Amino acid sequence: MPLWRASALYVALGVLSCGAPATAQYVYNATNLDEQGPGIKYFGSVKDTNGALLKGAIVMIEYQYVAVTDEQGRFRINLPDTLPGDKVYVACVNPGYQATRVNKRLGPHGPKVTVQIDCVMQKEDEKRIK
Repeated sequence: MPLWRASALYVALGVLSCGAPATAQYVYNATNLDEQGPGIKYFGSVKDTNGALLKGAIVMIEYQYVAVTDEQGRFRINLPDTLPGDKVYVACVNPGYQATRVNKRLGPHGPKVTVQIDCVMQKEDEKRIK
C-alpha cells in the first residue's frame, strides 16, 4: 500500500475513534442548515455481505473528507460542489472488514445535487474461510 494511502487510512481511523457519527439516510429538508448552502450532498450506507448495516464504518471521499456511519449504518455529508460528483474516489474502512464493492450513483433529483454511495464489506475471517 502506498505511504499516502496508509496515511489517509490512519487519519480516517483516528477520526473513527473520536468523531461523532453521521446522521441518518438523506432526505431533503429545506429547513436544515446544510441544505441551504452550496455543495453536493453525499449519502448512503455500509453493509456486510449478508446485508446487515455496519455502524461506525468510515467512508473516505477523495482522501480528504470523512464520514462515519451512524447506528443504522448510514451516513450523509455535505461537500464542496467542486468535487466531480459521482466520479469521486471513495474508500470504506471498518476494522475487521475489507471492502468488496463500492457503488456510486447520482441521487434523487431535487434542489440540491446528491450522490448515493453504498459500500459492501466482507469480514476478514469469512474471506479466509471461503
